[in-house]
Amino acid sequence: EASRLDYLALALHLTASPNMQQFMQQTSLFSFLLWLCIDSCVGASNSSSAPRPHLIALILDDVGWADVGYHNSNFPTPNIDSLARGGVELDRMYAMPQCSPTRAAIMTGRWSWTTGLQHYNTIFPGATPGIPKDTPTIAAVLSKAGYDTHAIGKWHLGYSLKSQTPTGVGFKSYLGYYQGQTDYYERTLPSCGEQICLFRANCAGKFSHMKCERPEVSPYGIQAEGEDFWDGTTPALADKGKYTMHSYMKRFEELLQPYDTKLGAAASQKPLFIYFAQQLLHLPLQAPDAPRHLETCRNVTGGGKTVNRTILCAMASALDESIGQIVQLLKQYGLWDNTLIWAYSDNGGMVHWGDNFPASASSNWPLRGSKTTLFEGGVRAVSFVNGGFLPEAARGLKRRELLHGVDIFPTFASLAGVEAGELPKVLSGENMWGTIVGTEPTKRTELPVMIAKNEDMNVFSVPQPWARHASAPNYSALIQWPWKLVIGQTYFQAGNQVETQPRSGWWSVDDYKYTPPPSDEGYDPSGAMLFNIETDESEHHNVAKRFPGIVANMTKRVSDWWLSSSSGYVRPQVNIPRPTANPKFHNWTWSPFWHLEGEAPPESLLVI
Repeated sequence: EASRLDYLALALHLTASPNMQQFMQQTSLFSFLLWLCIDSCVGASNSSSAPRPHLIALILDDVGWADVGYHNSNFPTPNIDSLARGGVELDRMYAMPQCSPTRAAIMTGRWSWTTGLQHYNTIFPGATPGIPKDTPTIAAVLSKAGYDTHAIGKWHLGYSLKSQTPTGVGFKSYLGYYQGQTDYYERTLPSCGEQICLFRANCAGKFSHMKCERPEVSPYGIQAEGEDFWDGTTPALADKGKYTMHSYMKRFEELLQPYDTKLGAAASQKPLFIYFAQQLLHLPLQAPDAPRHLETCRNVTGGGKTVNRTILCAMASALDESIGQIVQLLKQYGLWDNTLIWAYSDNGGMVHWGDNFPASASSNWPLRGSKTTLFEGGVRAVSFVNGGFLPEAARGLKRRELLHGVDIFPTFASLAGVEAGELPKVLSGENMWGTIVGTEPTKRTELPVMIAKNEDMNVFSVPQPWARHASAPNYSALIQWPWKLVIGQTYFQAGNQVETQPRSGWWSVDDYKYTPPPSDEGYDPSGAMLFNIETDESEHHNVAKRFPGIVANMTKRVSDWWLSSSSGYVRPQVNIPRPTANPKFHNWTWSPFWHLEGEAPPESLLVI
């Protein structure tokens, strides 16, 4: 700013001479000086008076496309609907098909297959994967830029070392759980059940193929449950027995209280970055403690006896109420006008493909498929932006450009005033602020949805170079607008899952009716599927046979570029539960565990 004012002073000095005054009459110098003065004065004013916005990444868990009212759901979500319609709807915001890969993309701004966190079955409890040490997180970058950074809710990005947990990667504080899920009341996770037993030592009966005839009873349950709820790296059990949402909202309000200017808070407080990773609507399906939520959903039916849409609807009602409370608290403490909220579901909803774990009762109608699949119902995410910081001219917009979770990092960093030279050297995402507010839409036409190859498609992510067509792509999807190519398997039926209805079909909203996939999908000889998602967003018509040239070119793009080391592709981190992670050895908690080995895990166990 000083240099611009210096140039202005110099220019004004020069204009004092008669010769220069004559020159000005013949040129546009006067106009230039006028612009320079206005630009300098306005710039100086803005830089000194406009505080940086508070930023909230509101990460929703397993919220299906048709689990929100503004997508014609029968779930009551008035607060979500109001924020989406009164803000900016991101109609083509994409995610990975599962939880931890998407969260890795948000946290690092990188495609998850470039950090080894692309696991199709997510990070196992007791396994060692985590954000690589040399990969800066959004929390670390914003903290360095002067933000107070805090995390609430689900982590699922590694915990074997304390340095993998939220407070080890840049967050000042954390309240929540490390694993992919926890009990909403007891805050526990089983370590050994009849169908899935992670630790043989916790099986008191016959053990075979990760099944246990008689699990050990822990102090917390009959399936060797361990506690998983943390304040930083300290177990937080004071609210045990209460629905977890109460704990999250209490912590959220505690973070806002120091900013209450009515109570004498300093106006110069650091701006906030809050990563609020909501637990709802993830399994286990457990109705909220307030009866009003079930009462509101008594006419919403579908699913099975225990895994059903009525309970999921009640959970959606509680989620919506909490989001309304977030807005109310931001206004109460005077932060709303300078806050931006980016809401984003980590994948599509898990549908009712059976009555066993991990089936749920979401609907992604009219989109096809479910969480874990490469169809639109698995990877096209519910997302919107709102907050008092959002320009008035942007409100009510629906953006249809291709966006992804990797874009949150660079967008927030830009709004936080982070200079380009202070960003990580490797970022997959783009600053999408111009796209969101409609001033400078992105020109992105290509988006990799999921990238993998045969030798890496192993339940424990152990490389299999001997696999058939080891280096060929599988479980991969690429969008080159308007085309979407799906190569190989569209999803994996992992573990002991028993499907009564293939999750590659469609589930309606009102009657929760299932429509199976076509008996003849029309695969091309290579097994690829091709959809025009501009005209066929429900993916009813596989046109791979009609456009073999497009299939060939897009397949080559996946093989030659996206699966190459030049694009950053690395194999997934080995995902094997370690015996030393057994909660039994940590006072029945899912605690960081590598210290028992006497050393940090060797790099060979992190990325191969």
